[in-house]
Amino acid sequence: MRFGFLLLLISFLLQLHQNVSLFPGNIVNHYYLNKQRFLLEILHHLHEPLLHEQWLGLGQQIVTDKSQYVHYNDHMVQFYQLLSTGRLLPRDVYYNPQQPEHYQQTLGLFHFFYNTREWSTLRQNICWARIFVNPGLFLYALMQTLMKRDDYRALIVPKIYELLPAPYYDEQLVHTAISFNYGNQVWENETESKLQKSKQLLPLNLAGELRNTSKWTEAMSEVQILSLKPNEEAKGLALLTEDPGWRAYWYSINMATTLLEEPQETERLRDWWYWQLSQLVARYKLERYGQGKDYRRMLESEKLKTFTTRTWLYQRYGDESEDIAEQLKKWEFKVEEALATGSYQLSNGSTIELSHGQNWQIGLTELFPYDLNQLQLHIKLPKEPQQLLDLHTMLGDHKFYIFADRSILRLYRAYRAAFQPDYSQQIKPTEMRLLQVQVSPLITHEESVDFDISNLLHARHFYVDNQFVWPQTLQVRRQRLQHQPFTINFQLESNKTQSIILRTFLTTAGGDLHEEPFYQLDAFLTVLHAGNNTITRESLDFAGTVGDHLSFTELYHYVRLAERDEFDFPLNITIPSCGFPRRLLLPQGGVKQPLEMRLFVIATPYNFKARQEQELICDFSNGVSSWDELPFGYPFERQLEEESELLGENTLFQAVEIVHEDRSSLTKQ
Repeated sequence: MRFGFLLLLISFLLQLHQNVSLFPGNIVNHYYLNKQRFLLEILHHLHEPLLHEQWLGLGQQIVTDKSQYVHYNDHMVQFYQLLSTGRLLPRDVYYNPQQPEHYQQTLGLFHFFYNTREWSTLRQNICWARIFVNPGLFLYALMQTLMKRDDYRALIVPKIYELLPAPYYDEQLVHTAISFNYGNQVWENETESKLQKSKQLLPLNLAGELRNTSKWTEAMSEVQILSLKPNEEAKGLALLTEDPGWRAYWYSINMATTLLEEPQETERLRDWWYWQLSQLVARYKLERYGQGKDYRRMLESEKLKTFTTRTWLYQRYGDESEDIAEQLKKWEFKVEEALATGSYQLSNGSTIELSHGQNWQIGLTELFPYDLNQLQLHIKLPKEPQQLLDLHTMLGDHKFYIFADRSILRLYRAYRAAFQPDYSQQIKPTEMRLLQVQVSPLITHEESVDFDISNLLHARHFYVDNQFVWPQTLQVRRQRLQHQPFTINFQLESNKTQSIILRTFLTTAGGDLHEEPFYQLDAFLTVLHAGNNTITRESLDFAGTVGDHLSFTELYHYVRLAERDEFDFPLNITIPSCGFPRRLLLPQGGVKQPLEMRLFVIATPYNFKARQEQELICDFSNGVSSWDELPFGYPFERQLEEESELLGENTLFQAVEIVHEDRSSLTKQ
C-alpha cells in the first residue's frame, strides 16, 4: 500500500506541475507589481514610438559601465560596435531572427539584458532598446531574457498575438482597427456596424473566477470595452490554422528553445521538439480527415482559402522564394546519403561511421537541429517577409505541414530507425491486460471569444496630458473551435501491484497504420493492484494543456488595482506560455452524422525515471518533463515495421465518435 501511495503521489505532483492551476495563491508584493506594471507599459504598442515620458527619460542611454554586468562578452562588444557606428537594424525593417545578421544582433542585445547585475540596469537597458532598437529584435531579446533568468521568470508577458496582433488577423480587420478614431468613436471610411459596446468579455469561465465578477468589474470600472466584429468567420480548416492560440503555441516553444547555452539533456530536448512538430502535423491531418480532405498525401498545389495578413509592421508578405525548396532538397540529399552509406561528413571535414558507438548522435545533432533558427540559418533566406518563414504565420500555411511531414519528420524517423539502438528498458508490463476503454460523449462546438487587439489602436489614444492611461480596450469577437470536457475510463486486469504509464492517442477510423496520423491526447502514471482496476482520466487533467487566460487589458488593470491594495494579485494569475490550448484537442466532429475515429491506448512499465521540469513556462534549461526514458511519441517516433508492434495485451484500439453541435444562436448573442 505504501508503494502504491508513493507512486500516486508522484503522479499527482507531476500532473499538478504540468497543469498549473489559476486559483489565487502566492500573493505578490509591491516590488513585483512595480516591475510588472513597467513591463506591461513598455510593451504597450511596442511597434510604435514610445510616448511614456518616465520611460523616455530613463532610456536615453544604454548602460556602458562593464561593472554593472556579470559578464561582458564578445556578443556585447560586437553589438556596441554596431551601435557606435550606426549599423543597428533600423526600426522600420522587417525583423526575422532566421536572418544571420538579425540573429547576431539579437544575441548582443540579449546579453545586454541577461547579464545585468541589478534590476535598475536592466530597466534602463529595456527603456533604451524600446526607444532605439527595432521593435521585433527588442521583443525577441526581452522575451528570451524573461524566459531564461530565474529572478524575472515570474513576470508575465502578454500573449504574442496581443503584443503584435497584425500577423494573427486578416488584413481587412487590421485596417479597420488602425483606422479607428476613438475621439469621435467612428472609423474613417468605415461604418459603425462593425462596433458594439460590451459589459463583459468572453469566455466567462476563466479559472479562478478572474473575469466578470465583482472584483473584475472594479478593476475594469473605467474601461470602455469595444468589440469589433470580424469581417468573415473562420470555417473548416481555418478554425484550426487561423486560431491565434494554435499559432502562438508554436511561436512560444520555438522562442523557448533558442539561445540556450549548453542545455542539459540535449538529446531529450531534441526528441521533444521533433515530437512537438509531429504532433502539430498529426493534429492538422486529423482536422483534414474530419473535413473530408485528403490527409495522407497532401498536395502542394491544393488551394486553401486563408486570411490575407500583414506583418506586425503592416508590410505585405512577399511571394515564396524558390530557393527554399532548393535548399530543402539539398538537405534531404545529405540525410538520404547518410542513410544509404551509413557515414556522414561533419562540418569540420571529418567523416564518421554512424553505426559506431554514439556517432549516430553526433550525426543527429548536425543534421537535425531542434532550434528553428539554426535549421533555417543554413538556408539562403530572402530579405522580404514570407508567411512560410515567419513564426507568427507559418502554421497558417498549408505548405508548412507538407514540408514538415514529407521532409523533416520522414527523414528524422528514418534516421532514428536506422541508427538508434534498441530500447534498453522493458517495453511491455507483465501480468496485466487492457480490457476495455470507455469514453464519455465527444462533442465539439464553436464558441464566441474576445481577443484583445488594443495594440492595433494608435498609441495616442492612451495618453492624456502626456500621462499614460488605458480608458478603452478593443476586442475582436470571433468563433473558435471548442469541445466539452470528457472522461476516459480504463478497465485493466493485473496479477500483481505494479505501476504503468498509460498513453492515449487519437487516430482515424481505419486504414494502413503506416499512413495514419496518431495524435497523443494524454500520458500519465497510474498504479494497478491485483485484480480488476478502473482508472478514470478527465480531459481537464491532460498533461501539457491549458485553458484560457486574462487579456492584456485586464491584466494591466488588475495590476493597478493591486497597487492600490484593493486586490490580492496571485503569482499564478495567467496560464503557462508554452501550454497547448486544451480546446484544440479534438478535431471538429460531424454535423449530420458523427465523425468516426479511434483511440489507441498503450501501457508501458514505470521505471522510476519520471522528471519534473519547467517547459510549460518555457524553461528548457534543465531539459523536459517525462514519465520514463522512452522516446517522446513512443511507439510512433520511428517508422513502424510491423503492425504487430501495436497489438498485444498492453494495447487496445477503441472506436469513438465525435459530434459537432451548432450553438451559434446562443454564443453570438
